[in-house]
Amino acid sequence: MKKITSRRFHKMFSLVIGIQLLLWTVSGLIFSWNPIDKVRGENRVAERKLPDLSKQDLLPLNPILNDPKLVPVGDTVESVVVGHMLDWPVYQIGVRNSEGSYHVLCNAATGERLSPIPREVAEKVALEDFAEPAKVKKTVLLEEPQGSHSEYRKRELPAWKIELDHSSGTVIYVSADRGTVVTRRNNRWRLFDFFWMLHTMDFQGRDNFNSWLLRIMSVMGVISVLSGYWLWYRGKRRNGKPKSRGPATRSRPRPSAP
Repeated sequence: MKKITSRRFHKMFSLVIGIQLLLWTVSGLIFSWNPIDKVRGENRVAERKLPDLSKQDLLPLNPILNDPKLVPVGDTVESVVVGHMLDWPVYQIGVRNSEGSYHVLCNAATGERLSPIPREVAEKVALEDFAEPAKVKKTVLLEEPQGSHSEYRKRELPAWKIELDHSSGTVIYVSADRGTVVTRRNNRWRLFDFFWMLHTMDFQGRDNFNSWLLRIMSVMGVISVLSGYWLWYRGKRRNGKPKSRGPATRSRPRPSAP
């Protein structure tokens, strides 16, 4: 049985941890070469000058908040946001009941309820948000929570998933209740997300940065690096010492030829 020397231990240990160290390095390289605004698709968001709400005739809030068609009796209003959806001034009303929180969208000029917005309106919101020419390729209404590997995980529902026919592979998600863009996904984001999974070593939810697997591999990585430096230092000390010579021996004279 071969004796496990410190150098042999370092080689075996580094072989185990080396793959993950390589993945950490490659993923870090991917992160550094992909600006976060391009990953999030913010570089393709259209600049739009919104109308001045102060110059528009908006309905007062009291009759709207007391309208049972908008806010059912017994539900509590938590917030009201004034904004725009396409060319309409809107009120986004945050409401809470015994089952949880939800939003109601209504036209701030007429009081008409707009949520949940239909497919055609969601597609217009998505195309208006995108700065480059594109067409809608596919639209799907998401009503159930998405899986841990979905690009729309842990986001509000219901939402319209609008896939654009564009080289960037852009998909825009629009809230069906608020009428606004929730998030944007593209090919850069998907590449980033895949390497983020490898970097965090969270192969289930992808967002847990405190798993025991990651902690153990991090400690092993530190041990591997430190042991390598220690072997280098020990080898350097050995090479720096003068080589010892054995006791001097006198050579006997060779006999001369007769």
